[in-house]
Amino acid sequence: MALSHIGFLFVGIANTLLGPVLPLLSERWKLNDTQGGYLFTAQFTGAIAGSALSGPLMKKLGVMPVLAAGYGGLAVATATLAFSPWLAGVIAIATLGFSLGLTNPATNLLISELNSERRAAALNLLNLVWGVGAIACPPLISTLAKGGNASRPLGALASALAIVSLALALSHLPSLPVKSDESTMRSESTLRARLNSFVLLTGVLIFMYVGTEAAIGGWIAAYAQRLGATAQSYWALTPSLFYAGLLTGRAAASVFLRRISEMRLIFFSLIGAVGGILVIILGQGLLTISIGAGLAGFGLAAVFPTTFAIFTQRCGAEATRIAGMLFVLASLGGAVIPWLVGWASDFYGNLRIGLIVPLLGSLLMIALQGAIILDFSFARRKV
Repeated sequence: MALSHIGFLFVGIANTLLGPVLPLLSERWKLNDTQGGYLFTAQFTGAIAGSALSGPLMKKLGVMPVLAAGYGGLAVATATLAFSPWLAGVIAIATLGFSLGLTNPATNLLISELNSERRAAALNLLNLVWGVGAIACPPLISTLAKGGNASRPLGALASALAIVSLALALSHLPSLPVKSDESTMRSESTLRARLNSFVLLTGVLIFMYVGTEAAIGGWIAAYAQRLGATAQSYWALTPSLFYAGLLTGRAAASVFLRRISEMRLIFFSLIGAVGGILVIILGQGLLTISIGAGLAGFGLAAVFPTTFAIFTQRCGAEATRIAGMLFVLASLGGAVIPWLVGWASDFYGNLRIGLIVPLLGSLLMIALQGAIILDFSFARRKV
């Protein structure tokens, strides 16, 4: 448990790394917004491949070797990115995504199975630790990237990830069990038929959520910079406010879950996220954007861990087999939606218009969550 949480702190830094370093990389490689959007696509395309392979690899090798390999890949990717030219940098970012595709599903499944009586609270805590890393990322870049040089923060992160990889490789923890007996297979076949609509709705919701989170976290610094925050110490810190909202929201989730159901928590959280994104889009200054970033992060905070907790609880033994598919959809969302923001910004000549994309994504998530609540209520009546 402790090793998983320590590692996930650095996953939070690596997962959100591209946003704070995007202006530095764009300046080094002379990129426009569409080309900058391709970097997000490279990261999340790699994550799609890693997520797709995570399930079979965990079944064959066990959880800990997969996690060790994932952290090792993160270390190599960040170290390479520190000095690479454009093409090698794109490959390094894709490798970063692939490694995240291995570590994210494995860690979330492991924590969910180890805390079967309190999945939502445990996963919100795990992702709270992720949020601490995400908050630490922009100040790390801003403090260490003196003179626009990203090699120092990237080298420091690579060293930390290499240490975690070594610690995981030397550990001797048991693997996550995968049930495969005949009776389980029969029950899984029956369960799969019952869960089609729920899994589909959840998959689309996760697709939209990860894409929306990545779009806001990835583009908010560039947006603040263009609205007049000329000092790097100002615009580079705006993603921290977004991730501070995520951190605070996940810390508060356990309190909210004592008063309302998991389903309703997700629904009302998404309404808050829409409000925060509207403040970002309509804001005219850095203060307003900062407030909107924090509100959007707070609103989105509980959505992913609570949705994944409901998913693993409702799917039972089937969750281990189809979780990889869920994370593939998550990575696909991260590949598509931030790129759409960059494309819309270039097409209309205004990044503010590009940020309407995550706003529409949040509105769609509200509709999807409403459909999931109705589907769940209908299933309970049938039982």
